[in-house]
Amino acid sequence: MKHFFILCASLGLSLSLSAQQNNTFPTDYECLYEYKVTNSKSITDTYTTILQIGRDCSCFMDYTAFQSDSVNATPQASDEDIKKYQMQEMKNSLFFDQTVLQNHPQGEMSVYSVIPPDYYMYKEKLCPIQWSLSNETDTVCGYVCQKATGEYGGRKWVVWYAPEIPTTYGPWKFCGLPGLVMRAHDTENIHRFEAITFRKGTLPIAVPDIPHMVTVERDKFVKSKNKYEEDPMKNIPLESISDMTVQKNEDGKNSILINGVQLRIRPNGYTPLELE
Repeated sequence: MKHFFILCASLGLSLSLSAQQNNTFPTDYECLYEYKVTNSKSITDTYTTILQIGRDCSCFMDYTAFQSDSVNATPQASDEDIKKYQMQEMKNSLFFDQTVLQNHPQGEMSVYSVIPPDYYMYKEKLCPIQWSLSNETDTVCGYVCQKATGEYGGRKWVVWYAPEIPTTYGPWKFCGLPGLVMRAHDTENIHRFEAITFRKGTLPIAVPDIPHMVTVERDKFVKSKNKYEEDPMKNIPLESISDMTVQKNEDGKNSILINGVQLRIRPNGYTPLELE
């Protein structure tokens, strides 16, 4: 196996948390990924996510959030359509609640997420993973890919990237390789991202402006997020709640908002991507 330290120059990922959008960047391509996570009881949840790929940055986010943003950005969209996709996003019990911008700002990665009742943002250096490249190949989503391995967040990762697609981006925080990352999984096969559709870009990358967002250090956020997800209802400080709204959806189920921030209870619990 050949060992390389891949240095990143200009990369990026973006996010959408029902925010006002002030800054936009053109998108060349989009790649949809299935993200699968298997818990300790061998139950697998499947999320649908999307990576927007631009020349200067990229954005990885939940697909229902992307669809809602897409409709909102369409001038001819009816109020009925806007409401339909907003409700689809709200009812999504398997919602990927991280939006990751690579190379925004330049040379850094910005991660937007949520611990109710607050939205959070933290930054870390671009391309935090030192990759070891291999000559092994496989085909993913119709593209011949090469293998690379690295460690991040307390897990060992195996990724497959497509040199045919000349970008250094990938899903979540996987970047810095000479081709689009098409598949990524940890060595225990708990977390798995795999490309299912690669297409031309349809919507600009938008950098959200989230009112009252809390800016923190990465380590503090990861620790707080993992603690909160152990028991969401128990771990929300009562003194932080100023308003609670229960909204009944068309399917008869309820959505709970705390201070305007949706409380999502994962049907099969939380298995963190990052252990540290």
